Amino acid sequence: MKNFYVVAGIHKDPNKIETIIKDTEKKFGPFEEIEANNLAKSLIQKNIDDFYHRAWIVKSNNLTK
Repeated sequence: MKNFYVVAGIHKDPNKIETIIKDTEKKFGPFEEIEANNLAKSLIQKNIDDFYHRAWIVKSNNLTK
C-alpha cells in the first residue's frame, strides 16, 4: 500500500523533524515503504555535505500539513 512519504529539507536541529524550515520543505510520495526508503537514502547521499539537510520517511497518517 502506498502510504509512505519522504519529507526533506533544511532543519534548525537536524535530529528533529519538527524543526524543518518550511520554505525548504519538499514532500514526495505516496510510495511503498521500500520506494520511500530508497528515495530517502538517495536524498541523504545527495546532500551528505549539508549537516542541516535531512530526509525523513513518514506514514501518511502521521503526516502534518
